Amino acid sequence: MPLGAFPARGLQLAVTITTQTAPVVKAASTTKLSTGAIVAAALAALLIVACLAWGAARWWAYEPRWWVSLRHCIAEASWRLSGAWEEFSDWARLGR
Repeated sequence: MPLGAFPARGLQLAVTITTQTAPVVKAASTTKLSTGAIVAAALAALLIVACLAWGAARWWAYEPRWWVSLRHCIAEASWRLSGAWEEFSDWARLGR
């Protein structure tokens, strides 16, 4: 029923509610990534992938054929170098 259809009930007021909102102001965007940050993130991602691949290879005991001989060569060189260093340190300790 329209307003004022029942005048015997009293005075009816039409209330208009208005809401005013402040205009939305966006802050200046300062989240732009620099080239250095992108390169660092890419290198970090590559390092993570390499570590995961290495961990998977160790988990499933994957060893290439050349890995065993390389490990033996490095161990042999380490043993020989430690012996040579002991001889040198003995020679230097004697004061020659």
